[in-house]
Amino acid sequence: MKLLIKGGRIINPAENMDTIGDILIEAGKIAAIGQNLDAGEAQIIDVAGFVVAPGLVDMHVHLREPGLEAKEDIASGTRAAAAGGFTTIACMPNTKPVVDNSIIVSGIMQRGQTEGVVNVKVIGALSKGLEGKELAEIGDMIQAGAVAISDDGGHLDSTRLLKTGLEYTGMFERPVITHSEDEELAGEGFMHEGAVSAMLGIKGRPSVAEDIAVARDIMLAEYTGAPLHIAHVSSKGAVELIRKAKERGVKVTAEATPHHLTLTDEELRSFNTAFKVNPPLRSADHVEALIAGLKDGTIDAIATDHAPHAFEEKDVEFRYAPSGFAGLETALGVILTGLYHTGKLSLMEVIEKMSFAPAKILGVASGDLKVGAPADIAIIDTEYKWSVDCIKFYTRGKHSPFEGRNLKGKSLITIVNGSIIMQNGEVLR
Repeated sequence: MKLLIKGGRIINPAENMDTIGDILIEAGKIAAIGQNLDAGEAQIIDVAGFVVAPGLVDMHVHLREPGLEAKEDIASGTRAAAAGGFTTIACMPNTKPVVDNSIIVSGIMQRGQTEGVVNVKVIGALSKGLEGKELAEIGDMIQAGAVAISDDGGHLDSTRLLKTGLEYTGMFERPVITHSEDEELAGEGFMHEGAVSAMLGIKGRPSVAEDIAVARDIMLAEYTGAPLHIAHVSSKGAVELIRKAKERGVKVTAEATPHHLTLTDEELRSFNTAFKVNPPLRSADHVEALIAGLKDGTIDAIATDHAPHAFEEKDVEFRYAPSGFAGLETALGVILTGLYHTGKLSLMEVIEKMSFAPAKILGVASGDLKVGAPADIAIIDTEYKWSVDCIKFYTRGKHSPFEGRNLKGKSLITIVNGSIIMQNGEVLR
């Protein structure tokens, strides 16, 4: 079936395109882009007044399957993604069993095709069992379709193993994604170490723990010449280290999350476990540095670090709660509200950071509106006002630091491979 998206504001960072026009979709791909296209027998969707963007790409998602389906599974996680305007997501390997061999990679990809409603990409583990002792079957996993390698979920202490892993993945031009935080310094803390932690009497995680780990990881990437991606950057020191590394030509990219870009450690005064994340929410000066890093290209992408937990896991005293929350359904609204509508990022920059850039880092066929490309599209109303209600989430994770907040901006229609998957907040599959 043909589909004509008519009269929208087409924003495509890959081509620096910002124009009013139509997009014709045929056989799951973009067949034409232009003005006043002939619809023929196509179904017409009038999107005048709305933004037509490449589908959002989230390169940092915890789908929890296999083994942790009480928190999330592929069916619920991909529907949450579709509700948020995402058409491609990449899932992290800290599952049970760990995604550390080609059989599990293939299994998740197959489950993504049968149970998922968006494109599911797989990130394989760097070390067997995420134990940080022995390299996982990296080559086999990449051959099976893994788009990156990571021991995310914790810091890899072994410098030797990370060096070896970078040398190995470098041969495939696949990035190693690191959770860069020195656990010896940060491991016993529960929030950012600073004035608020001191006032609350909560042991903190110092920002220098992130800086030290980022410095080490960059040095290894520079030495090996292999691509490195630093996940969920949260400290101003890390931003500066990445900036200087890029100036030297190091193959390093980085991401920041919506919560680290819009929230501070002041939120922890409530002791609400939804605000407990790792790395922690930091003080305002760090947030300002992250936004500056987005603006100047130091930070390449915005990723959710969607990390849902079962309700009872988060419904405990603050220190005992696991870190993380469900972020797929709020990410776009949070970024549009906090960064676009405040003039800190342009709409082109928002879409680049949430679509084109992460797709480019992972080397996947997404994030670009061009003839012949898969018709993965998000139709966005930047003026749509709504309130966050976790009970209505598609994800199984019902905790969010944005619960009850009024946001401005939302994906109204999500199209995956030419099919309408979500419309007006309702996932259709």
